[in-house]
Amino acid sequence: MRKNIVKQTALGLGIAVVISILISFLLLIGVFRGLELKTLDYRFQWRGPKDVSHSDLIIITIDDQTFKSCRDRYPFPRDYYATLVENLKEVGVKLIMFDIQFTEPDIKNPLGDKILADAINKAGNVILAGKIAREFTRGGLYEYVDEPIPVLMETGSDWGIVGEMQDSDGFMRRYLIFEPYQDKLLYSLGSRVFFYEKGLPREPKLSFNKRDGYFVFSDSSGKNVQKILGHRGSRGFEQTILINYYGPTSTFPTYSMSSLLDDADFDLRDEEDTDYLEIFKKNSIYPYEFKIALLADSTKQVEAFSALALGDTERVDEIIDSENPFKDKIALIGVSLEELHDNKYTPFYNYSGVQRLMPGVETHAHAIQTMVDSSFIKSVPILVDILIIFILSMITAVMVIFARPVIGGAVAVILSAAVVAGAFWLFTHQSVWIYLIPLVVTVVSSYGGNVIYLFLSEQKEKKKIRGMFQTYMSPKVLKYLEDHPDAFSLSGEKREATMFFSDVQGFTTISESLSAEELSIVLNKYLSPMTDILMQYDGYVDKYEGDAIMCDFGVPMEDPDHAWKACYAALDQQKKLEVLREEIKKDHGVDIFVRMGVNSGIVSAGNMGSAQRFQYTVMGDAVNQASRFEGANKQYGTYLMVGEETLKRAKDY
Repeated sequence: MRKNIVKQTALGLGIAVVISILISFLLLIGVFRGLELKTLDYRFQWRGPKDVSHSDLIIITIDDQTFKSCRDRYPFPRDYYATLVENLKEVGVKLIMFDIQFTEPDIKNPLGDKILADAINKAGNVILAGKIAREFTRGGLYEYVDEPIPVLMETGSDWGIVGEMQDSDGFMRRYLIFEPYQDKLLYSLGSRVFFYEKGLPREPKLSFNKRDGYFVFSDSSGKNVQKILGHRGSRGFEQTILINYYGPTSTFPTYSMSSLLDDADFDLRDEEDTDYLEIFKKNSIYPYEFKIALLADSTKQVEAFSALALGDTERVDEIIDSENPFKDKIALIGVSLEELHDNKYTPFYNYSGVQRLMPGVETHAHAIQTMVDSSFIKSVPILVDILIIFILSMITAVMVIFARPVIGGAVAVILSAAVVAGAFWLFTHQSVWIYLIPLVVTVVSSYGGNVIYLFLSEQKEKKKIRGMFQTYMSPKVLKYLEDHPDAFSLSGEKREATMFFSDVQGFTTISESLSAEELSIVLNKYLSPMTDILMQYDGYVDKYEGDAIMCDFGVPMEDPDHAWKACYAALDQQKKLEVLREEIKKDHGVDIFVRMGVNSGIVSAGNMGSAQRFQYTVMGDAVNQASRFEGANKQYGTYLMVGEETLKRAKDY
């Protein structure tokens, strides 16, 4: 039994190791990545939105309202954007980032580019957008930098590349930090905003920490040091980050571009032209009374009118500034109309059952806030994933082998649930992304593999047991042994049992008086009912030797009633012989009388024989004594003799 358990354990662990190696290989070649990314999305949605009240980011979009309000059709002339820059500067925006590429001249107004350049130059706080363009030609891939037009570059403004990092399912989860091009690094728009916000120069010093995956940026003095954690991909750290999305679309304050154009000088369509921005402009042509009247907070209105009545215009400006949603903000400008094809799938796409694409400009906001807050998502090293795979596989295998499939299955379910709960907890509370799908697949595969192995092993064991015992014992005992193969040992063990021996009186004389064919018929008529009776009492017919029968009770199935069952089997045989004797006498002319011996005691039970041929049997003094009791009947003129140990165990029955 112990040897069998050791063998099962070794093979089960071997199966677990093979499964672990296979799953680790599939993990390394990226087979699980697609499903894993979906579980990452679910983790975002489970965590829910994060607070952004501390953020300086606002979003200005070309939306339906802009299309409805503006007199010109899209694409708008560049003087629209010039007005936007001027207005944002005047209402106190500290940085302006365009997620709109001005890489071609204005086709609507030849002077538009110059007007925009003058506005950018005057503002001095604008970041423009470009890209690395890739075109496939007959000669292969042609790659070039598509930067803002020269007149805008001459303003000396920063510019960054707009590089989409879509995964295979079209979702945007990663964001580019920089991209090497020829002998220089081209930084993304988000990185440019990050540098500005952290007080770094346009071209900071860069180093990479291979151990923990941080890109380290610093100024020339080395005193201002800022870090960005690179995303750990299957091939190592990338020059990208995993965007730690703060929520679904409109998480950050969002304004229509038309509302930022809406001042006294810019004419929107009649019903849309409210001159809203004049409230917050320092050099507004409108009097204080007009600006105060447009404040949304009635309490602030009363306070401002009171200050104005006292002639305290400085206090009035303070009150208006406190209601200014643009002051000291970083304005990210882009498009949100679906017709302009710049809306993205993100992990919050189906949040709360509402399917909403996110404007590309807002994905910049989430990436920038991730970098500014250092709220990076940390990926667990691939070797840690592989180590966990091996541990889970081993635990599952051991539980299946020792606790059997049902309890092992329950443990597998608990393990899987614990893995899922742990992965979600780590992401929600620690921003740690641990691969989930390979771990669950490991538990399921290890459980399934070991259950299949145990099933095949048990079937093999049952077949072996059936082959050994099916003609020697009752179906009831055989079924028990098949279902409980560990209930006995084939290699030998000490057991308490009762042995039964029987022999036909004068069989030599009988055999000489009958032909071989008739002798065979007589033996079958005798042995068949005798065997049936023995099996009825759960006896194991050890062997036939001509007319002699050896039967064991209490082995191989343990049976505390072995003694009385052997006695009753012997008595029932003698009763059966009274009927059978007349039948055989009538048909064959011979008398059948049978001597029987029964004895109980400790025996050695197991497979006995050679390596090529063996049989399950019993040996020991108690066995020899039972045989002697059978023979002793001749001297005493009896037909059934029972040993003292058997009598002690059976006398109460």
